[in-house]
Amino acid sequence: MSNTASADGAQNNKKDGKGGCLMYGFAGTFLIAGLAVMVFVAIKPLFHYWQSGSWDRVPAKILSNTLNRHYSEDSITYSVDARYRYTYRGQRFTGYTVSLYGGSDNVEDYWQRLNRRLSIAREQNRTVRAWVNPDNPGQAYLDRTLRPGSLIFGFVFGGVFMLVGGGLMFLFSRGDKAQSLVSETGLYASEQSSGHGMVIGIGIMLLLMPLLASVQIWEHLKNGNYGILFVLLFSALGLVVIVLGWRARQAYLFFGPTPLKLDPEPGHAGGQVGGLVSLGRPLSRHADLNVCLTCLRGREVGSGEDRRIEEDVLWQSDQRAWCQPGQTGSDIQFCFDVPEDQPATTGSGRNYILWRVELEGLVDDRALTRSWEIPVQAGVSNSRFALPESHRNEDRREREVEALESANQQIEVEQTGEGLHLVSRAGRNLGMKLGLLVFGSIFAGVGTVLFVLAAKEGFMLYIMGSIFGLIGYLIVFSTLYTLGRRLDAWVRGGEVRNQRRWLGIPVARREGRLLNADQLVLESGMSSTSNGRKTEYMTLYAKVDGKKLRLAEGIAGREAGEALREAVLRTLRLV
Repeated sequence: MSNTASADGAQNNKKDGKGGCLMYGFAGTFLIAGLAVMVFVAIKPLFHYWQSGSWDRVPAKILSNTLNRHYSEDSITYSVDARYRYTYRGQRFTGYTVSLYGGSDNVEDYWQRLNRRLSIAREQNRTVRAWVNPDNPGQAYLDRTLRPGSLIFGFVFGGVFMLVGGGLMFLFSRGDKAQSLVSETGLYASEQSSGHGMVIGIGIMLLLMPLLASVQIWEHLKNGNYGILFVLLFSALGLVVIVLGWRARQAYLFFGPTPLKLDPEPGHAGGQVGGLVSLGRPLSRHADLNVCLTCLRGREVGSGEDRRIEEDVLWQSDQRAWCQPGQTGSDIQFCFDVPEDQPATTGSGRNYILWRVELEGLVDDRALTRSWEIPVQAGVSNSRFALPESHRNEDRREREVEALESANQQIEVEQTGEGLHLVSRAGRNLGMKLGLLVFGSIFAGVGTVLFVLAAKEGFMLYIMGSIFGLIGYLIVFSTLYTLGRRLDAWVRGGEVRNQRRWLGIPVARREGRLLNADQLVLESGMSSTSNGRKTEYMTLYAKVDGKKLRLAEGIAGREAGEALREAVLRTLRLV
């Protein structure tokens, strides 16, 4: 078994090494390209300008000059070739170097103006001034103009490419450093340890990008093209992104690195996943910090330009963290019991299983948010970071109270002359339903447009339009129905009945008998995921004569649904 593991590890290391070389090579391409642009377009001309400042100026006669046009797929660039003769210290020289700038470009109309000036001097048989190197008289320039537009382009364009390449290398090295940290110390670095630096880098790129357009902005404004001013929005957005990144950086420094120590390591599905987070600030034992453990499945969907990675929550649990004084601040402990049917960490890239720990709460009126990706494998080991039973019981009681309050806010429960009355109001869970309505409307609109175009374009659009339209209109009408529906249910003695209404109009009525707790069933309908948190929408049924009679529906959260079920059972004295 060890030989196989070693062979697999060696194979993985080879793959990781090849993948790492490719990633660093990709990032290096951006870095080298940006450096080359900056050097040859901005730094080199600046150096030559400074170097030639003390050269001697002499008359030069233009023998020939040509404006060259270089065509590519979507642009034309220009350059100038010239031959000129000058005399320096009694010797005749023929020069060919025209400008401080080599190559060709279309930044401003520099080359056109330079060629025009040389042509006029040649046609009128006038001389122009040339700058001659006194230490090497064969080296000379006809034009020593420093071009602000070209300099801005070189520094900004090259700087953006270097930021991209450097940022990618930083991200790749961050992963390597995180793996080294785990292998050397057994500690896991949080995902927030350096993300703010990347955000600030993106903000700088957005801030600098409009400078490329500023080269010709006045020319556009003179021609009435005021739309060019919209590029300044990138600078405003860049400033906002920089501020957000800076604030994230300050928040990170306020709390410190927060390394995570796992035990067992890796965590065990079928046993426990426990850990200790070191926080560099003192905390009360009763600090309100929440820890969430999530198992995610990521997979690649779509094709071509629509290819993307989607993540689904397979399992999730949260608990209040146990806080106690540490050596340099506070130790935050957590411990989860993980079902054995949950998958281990596997794969990467297109298809993978990922486990994540998230820590959230308020410390000194500041929001603390940290997350770590951790390995989990099948096993039965328990954690040495087990939480005290008193803390677990207190956490359980608090969650039961919160769940019951949430259930009461969603479902009205009251005692009436007709018995226990449960009301599932219309218009609840509005955010989720409006999202579905927008999504369905987009599909329905696309389907309708395709169906109209099919009359001219052909039969295939009828098929596509029918598919999009069927899905879209089905989502729209079903969402409109759920927005307007209301459910009333009454339980009295052993009798149970309900009344379905839509927009206040009675549409259905059912009744039956509820005699024991086993008849009251809680089931999950649909679910949604927001910011990595999964919310299940529960329905409470009464099993009557082999059929399901709804008592409450659209309950957001399994814990709220379970609390409502327990409350109903207690009210009916069935527990």
